[in-house]
Amino acid sequence: MIELSGLRRYVATAGRARLEADIKFIDMDADAPADTMYFEMDGNYGGMLVNDTYDPFLLPAMYMAMYFHTDIRIRGNVSKRLYKNLTWYGQKILCGYDDNIAPVKIIVDGFTSAERKGTLIGAGISCGVDSLSTLYDRFIREDDPDYRINALFFFNCGSNGQFGNICSENVAQVRCQRSIALAGELGLPLCPVDTNLHQFWRIQYKDDFLFISVYSCVLALQNAIRRYYMASGYSYNEIKSNGTTFEHYDLAGWCESFFLPLIQTESTELIVDGCQYRRVDKIKNFADWDIAQKYLNVCFKSLDNCGSCEKCMRTLLALEILGKLDNFADTFDLERYRKESFNYKVKAVANANRDCFYRELVDLAAENNFPMPVRRDCYAIGRQVVILEE
Repeated sequence: MIELSGLRRYVATAGRARLEADIKFIDMDADAPADTMYFEMDGNYGGMLVNDTYDPFLLPAMYMAMYFHTDIRIRGNVSKRLYKNLTWYGQKILCGYDDNIAPVKIIVDGFTSAERKGTLIGAGISCGVDSLSTLYDRFIREDDPDYRINALFFFNCGSNGQFGNICSENVAQVRCQRSIALAGELGLPLCPVDTNLHQFWRIQYKDDFLFISVYSCVLALQNAIRRYYMASGYSYNEIKSNGTTFEHYDLAGWCESFFLPLIQTESTELIVDGCQYRRVDKIKNFADWDIAQKYLNVCFKSLDNCGSCEKCMRTLLALEILGKLDNFADTFDLERYRKESFNYKVKAVANANRDCFYRELVDLAAENNFPMPVRRDCYAIGRQVVILEE
């Protein structure tokens, strides 16, 4: 059994506010990686952290329990809405995603009754394509104050690397500072949140646990957040067409569009944003926005955009097709891209029937009468090696 207890909020070192709960693995083959789970942020924002509900800890504990086929005991209260949604629906969705997990019992002392009065309409900011598109739509273009973003968040919960790793912490700091600078130019507050949830990663579910951790960070801030936009990486059509291919390896592609709406409480609503667009349409959406031109960061290989990795090439080809490439000369190595772009175009054409991102690039080129290599001349060996027929 996995047990959660001892919920507390207190001032930790250097005036940092921490929300913490004890966790035990009881009569299990595995040991808990740590004795506590926590969320931590600047003490000036400490009042955002809930201290009367285990909601932020329920989701990661449940996912681990499902993996180990054991029940959960929470010695305290949770949101009734969240509890019912996860018990009745959420676990069923997750079991469909991974055959290795199983439904579990969630045993709680009771339910929270307080309806909080949060005023923040939030979103995360990573400076990637998905988050910038959401920010552009829900801040620049939105004029309804009930739905317009008024705060940004940076969750250090695993996307920057392993917990406790110095290099990972340096990456997090650089990315956080970039996000702070962007928020400052827009006149928005940015609230960084640290957590140790990724200390509980296991190799079998590491990537899936990242999404779980992001959702949990939002639930930790229910005192302040009324509505939160979660930027999605896939369109509705991609999910419809490729959903089964995401099984076992991409939780977001498999179920985020219908699982995330279940992760809400009486006080906080999470909204999946971006599924209405293809990735190339998101790029088109913000290509003329000066903030995106200055801060867009998508690179797999480095903290700056290298111009030649898969994500850089994918993004730059879309910009080239749209005639917006030079707008991003200050944030990408365009000379390097131009040297390698032909081979990437061949790769995109050759693999368009295998990969949704290549497919939409080829479709975008056709929509804009942009010349691409002819498919009959393109051959792919596996997914990576592409040659052009002489």
